[in-house]
Amino acid sequence: MTTDDAASLRAPSSPGTPLPTIIQGGMGAAVSSWRLASQVAQAGQLGVVSGIGLDMVLARRLQDGDAGGHMRRALAAFPVQAMAVRVLDEYFLPEGRAGAQPYAAVPKLEIDQTREAQELAVLGNFVEVWLAKEGHDGLVGVNYLEKVQMATPAAAYGAMLASVDFVLMGAGLPREIPRLLNQLATHGSVKFPVDVVGAEQGTYSVSLDPVDLLGTQLPPLTRPRFLAIVSAHVLAEYLARDEGIRPDGFVVEGPRAGGHNAPPRGKVVLDEAGEPQFGPRDYADLDKVAATGMPFWLAGTYGTPEGLVAAKAAGAVGVQVGTLFALSSDAGFAPEIRDELVAQVAAGTLAVSTDLRASPTGFPFKVASLEGSMS
Repeated sequence: MTTDDAASLRAPSSPGTPLPTIIQGGMGAAVSSWRLASQVAQAGQLGVVSGIGLDMVLARRLQDGDAGGHMRRALAAFPVQAMAVRVLDEYFLPEGRAGAQPYAAVPKLEIDQTREAQELAVLGNFVEVWLAKEGHDGLVGVNYLEKVQMATPAAAYGAMLASVDFVLMGAGLPREIPRLLNQLATHGSVKFPVDVVGAEQGTYSVSLDPVDLLGTQLPPLTRPRFLAIVSAHVLAEYLARDEGIRPDGFVVEGPRAGGHNAPPRGKVVLDEAGEPQFGPRDYADLDKVAATGMPFWLAGTYGTPEGLVAAKAAGAVGVQVGTLFALSSDAGFAPEIRDELVAQVAAGTLAVSTDLRASPTGFPFKVASLEGSMS
């Protein structure tokens, strides 16, 4: 594929296709649910589903009886019904699990993936995006983590089969995603690089062949726009420099954003509570981000009317908002957890810390202290 071919596959960014002012954050697995993304999209903004672990999410919802029939309704829309039927036969329990019956295991993430693993990943992402887009013409995106590389090709392909409008990715340097989306838009076979500690770059990769997986009767696809989530202007400048790795825009997250944060630059200094301290070097130079000429959104305590005004004054299209949406009734938190968090926010008693050890990624992670939880 030539550079011109890659550019021609990019989603249009003409004035006739307005960009959203507000991006709903892509929180943890099934927290940014299809219900939440659908509501945000219908309100005229960008609703986002979490794309993490959707193979397991689909399998468990089916084993719990698929209340409301939503999983089965989405599966009935999948273009290759034989694949959907195989997953239903494997996991669907009409009466749900009996008592303390454990969930059936799903295939583990591996470099050499089985057909069963890729089918479940494709279907899990298709179902979540399809449900989020059902019944309206609003914009829906899907959020992935760069560090979960082995899952990305099958997951992104499933989302694209459901006509996802945007793909968002952070927690690393997502330089391979534009190329992946270009290839998948033509149902092309891909070899997606996987980083392995101690091995030279390019030694390992995950393969996905859509035609081998689904057959030749495949629907035409539209390449979604790709937004890279970055914390530093140097990353935005690096990605914008080369057409082959250039995203369609950026979400710029400061260290006060919920979830993962980039580690402090330079030597890590902890305060008395053991939290890492961030300084001016840990905030992106927004003038330099704007100088890339690409649209960007700001995240991290921008979820207020005043925050939106400030973001636009800095040259941003708008803002990404996570916590407010995570605490809404349409998000995937258990009601008792959400209600307790909201009550503590209202009372001004909720304690949130930045923990260096809470996440296996090695990135600092925001933790809300909640009685009865692991925090």
